Amino acid sequence: MATITSNLDKSEVPGAVSAVAGASHYVRWGKRLFDIAASLAGLAIFSPLLILVALLVRLTSCGPVLFRQTRIGYLGRPFTLIKFRTMVQGAEALGSSVVVARDPRLTPLGPVLRRTKLDEFPQLFNVLRGDMSFVGPRPRVPSEVDRDDHGERILQRVRPGVTSYASIHHRREADYCARQANPQAVFSTNLLPQKRSLDCEYVQNLTFRLDLKLLFLTFVLLCVPGKSITGGVKIFGQEVRLYSREAQMLIDLVLYIMAVWLAYTFRYEEVFPPFYNYQMWVYILIIPPLQVLVNRFLGIYDMMWRYVTQDDAAYVALALAPVTFALFGLRLALPASSWKPVILMVPLSIITLEYLLALSAGLGLRGLRRALYTLHHHYQPLPARSRRVMILGAGLRGLTMAQEIRQHPHLSLVGFLDDDPAKDGRLLAGYRILGSSAKLEMLCARHHVTNLMVCAQAIDPHRLLELYRRCEILRVRVHILPSLDRALRDASDPLLTSSGFRPSPVKEGEHL
Repeated sequence: MATITSNLDKSEVPGAVSAVAGASHYVRWGKRLFDIAASLAGLAIFSPLLILVALLVRLTSCGPVLFRQTRIGYLGRPFTLIKFRTMVQGAEALGSSVVVARDPRLTPLGPVLRRTKLDEFPQLFNVLRGDMSFVGPRPRVPSEVDRDDHGERILQRVRPGVTSYASIHHRREADYCARQANPQAVFSTNLLPQKRSLDCEYVQNLTFRLDLKLLFLTFVLLCVPGKSITGGVKIFGQEVRLYSREAQMLIDLVLYIMAVWLAYTFRYEEVFPPFYNYQMWVYILIIPPLQVLVNRFLGIYDMMWRYVTQDDAAYVALALAPVTFALFGLRLALPASSWKPVILMVPLSIITLEYLLALSAGLGLRGLRRALYTLHHHYQPLPARSRRVMILGAGLRGLTMAQEIRQHPHLSLVGFLDDDPAKDGRLLAGYRILGSSAKLEMLCARHHVTNLMVCAQAIDPHRLLELYRRCEILRVRVHILPSLDRALRDASDPLLTSSGFRPSPVKEGEHL
């Protein structure tokens, strides 16, 4: 997503938010109705918390409870943004506008309020008044508004937001700026244009679904620490780490107990006959601990949750199976007339429900851990230039590369190329297969492609050389995701070596 630059004037821009607004009822009036309803609900729910924070701010530092600042909002109109004060009075005159960790200007409560984003809660009043929206470009101070920047007019076509895609991606900008010699210069030169570009991209693709996604991401990132948890928590003098084997076993035990309770609740709709109520508690005391022990014996807790894969998921399902099969066998071994008085003869529906609920909860937790690790991976500013990428090869390697590209805001995948005519026009990972490699020139020109990823299962060296020469004319850079066979070769391909062609490999950590 390139940084958008030009003039602020009264002329219309093709593809700007006005075109989106004309096609979307949500942009016209649905977004504002949602803001009003959600802000009223938020003020009703969090009013005790707002009062408590206001008292703490007042008691821990001198000065007003609220911080007020003029920001530029909808259609360029200035408005007063309100937040809980996190810095000492006159902090603006004591340093730059960029606040870094351990900044001496912060009040005793300031770091906590900033880390938990509680200082932003008074903006609910801004949302209710119509100055802001829940999701939108973050409001900027007048000094940050470049009236010669064409993107500013795009940003001002919507109300500024409490959260935005730019603020989510740059949520750790304070840590990054703190490592720089001149944090203010780095913020103004590198980060601010990138945030403006991401906000423009949001405005031009504004939908209700996108707003819900950004609100959900904001909620998740607030509830989970932004950095890897390297230390532990001391409980009765013992250090307990969140992702240790013992902690994972305890979490699974709680999940399996909840699975048993939900299975009986779904089966008997909360009205348990006395025998089944007693049976449920016996089941809870015996089966979940037994499942955790089997998992430990089979090595489930040796897995790294942050990298959980489909193979790991299958192994988790198999690890839960022995206890489930034992219960099935015990239930089916006795005649139907004699099983009810036996406390461990659990109904088949309960056994099935408990297995499915335990498996779903365990896999869901591990999937959430992987998603959070991806979200909290090392923060770096975006590269100066954005890239528009096309993938050659709509197979497994192409799918993997598409999913990886989706994690990087500066990369835009335009689609796939594949020479199999049966795949033409189909979708893979949400992206269209645009045609065969014979249409390379036309598709690269149409979609302004800057990089071509070769992810084909097998490709002839002569064809690869021809592909490279065609891309060289188009000024498109070629990258090859090598097959395992090619990666393990001791010597380079004689044809490619003699021709002088050495395609760019994809290296770990390399930005396209």
